[in-house]
Amino acid sequence: MLGGSEDSRLLLRGLLRLHRHRVLLEGPTHEGIDRVPPSPEAKVLVLDAGTGKGNDWLAELAAALRGRSDLSAVVILPSADAALDARARQAGAKAVLVRPFAIRDFIQAVDSVGTSSPRA
Repeated sequence: MLGGSEDSRLLLRGLLRLHRHRVLLEGPTHEGIDRVPPSPEAKVLVLDAGTGKGNDWLAELAAALRGRSDLSAVVILPSADAALDARARQAGAKAVLVRPFAIRDFIQAVDSVGTSSPRA
């Protein structure tokens, strides 16, 4: 789980754990993602684009996914924006959510991305 504020990551981490998902790494940037060893098991990267960060999150997403076919991404955007949605998907996101979103939609996105085939 990357990006967003510390409070946002705390909330998302709690939701994931409540729905029986393990959180392997959490932080404001992709640094440290190399500590999560690649494996044939699919892993979901949740990236919170946050607010006021410009498009730095696009670089974070690309860096986190680079060379990691075992990672599939869910991106959370701060507001609806078709151009940002398209850019997130071009950068590798398999699912994009827009704030505010329902908890069931978040969990459904994580479950769906986690069970889809790994990135090519």
